[in-house]
Amino acid sequence: MISLIINLMLPLTLLCAVILLLHRPLLAHLGAHNTYMLWASVPLLLAGTLLGQLVPARLASPSLEQLQHYRVLAGELLSQGENPTLNLILASIWLLGSLTLLGALLYQATQLKRLSNRAEAIELPQTLSQGPLSLTERETSLVIKCHPEIDSPMLAGLFKPVILVPTGFTQLALSQQAAVLSHELKHLTRHDIAANLFGYLLATLFWFNPVCWLAYRRFRDDQELACDAEVTTHMDKLQRIAYSQTLLAYSQQAHLGMLHTHYGNKTILKERIMQMKKTHTKRPLAILGLALTLGLSGALINQSAVAGDKHHDEHQDKAKAPSPVMRVEPAYPAEAAKQSVEGYVQLAFDINKQGKVSNVSVIESSPAGVFDVEAVKALSQWRYEASPEGVSQAKVQLDFMMSVPKAEIERVRVTAG
Repeated sequence: MISLIINLMLPLTLLCAVILLLHRPLLAHLGAHNTYMLWASVPLLLAGTLLGQLVPARLASPSLEQLQHYRVLAGELLSQGENPTLNLILASIWLLGSLTLLGALLYQATQLKRLSNRAEAIELPQTLSQGPLSLTERETSLVIKCHPEIDSPMLAGLFKPVILVPTGFTQLALSQQAAVLSHELKHLTRHDIAANLFGYLLATLFWFNPVCWLAYRRFRDDQELACDAEVTTHMDKLQRIAYSQTLLAYSQQAHLGMLHTHYGNKTILKERIMQMKKTHTKRPLAILGLALTLGLSGALINQSAVAGDKHHDEHQDKAKAPSPVMRVEPAYPAEAAKQSVEGYVQLAFDINKQGKVSNVSVIESSPAGVFDVEAVKALSQWRYEASPEGVSQAKVQLDFMMSVPKAEIERVRVTAG
């Protein structure tokens, strides 16, 4: 799991860093709607990177008479007596951090549910649904609740959403009430609560990476800008001023919640008011195409890295032998590593139509029985390119070595007979 997180972290960090660094010109040229949609490239990139590890690269026609060699290194750190518990400690720290953040999510969900249950439902004035808000039947059935502990209007709840408002909400002008409710309803129609939850879960996986948290914060801010742009699209100047005044009234230092949205947000108040002066166009197909391109680039880049073999012998004729598109590195037996024992295992196996390995058997090994178990266990998890007929009796040799041989030293295999 840790190795997968590390493999995903590099492309994710690069993409988030690019969006953060170019955010101002992106917002200026694309507008709030399109900039917010651009964040869809993040899950697409992660999906593409995972896909790149599973989708096989095109292989040339294989010749099964060729025996491929792969090196299995004990590792320099192991040969120097590294404490093998280090990786376990790092994995435990990562898991502890992720579980802590998930616990915080569960705690907030409990508190929010309790607050919602204690809040008092209020009636929506009939003039609102007939006026500028133009609510649909589903939207008018949405429960609106009021509680004194609420500082800013918010949409809360994933499966049974409600709009929570402060106690003084009903004292606002009807136009201001309509604007606030319309803003929160935009969050509802775009399923922003689910998007926020998904973004937070991604951040919990990469909690040790500050770029991910900066990106998550910027994503949430862009979400509010996009809602503002959609609500104020058909407003005149006076209505936009009234909308801005409502923002000022609720500009509390609100907590950034995973399961709710906040209408008032002091940290980006100025930016939100400035964006209202601009006209924001929607180009969903163009932006979705750009996001898809960024996402699938992860698959292409990762496929190039995974499909290649970092330990493959440079003198091997790759064009004449089947090459795996996903390899699982065998574990170097601890006792053999401590005693600096080296050796090899020759294996025969079949590849089915889906590229999965089966019927793994040991042809020859030296020292006999030392590396066999780990070699068979690892090879059984390798993946090859899918083919109409599969492959029978493919062969491979795993060379278990304590370290990489020096380039200037020629290695000659001497066999009897």
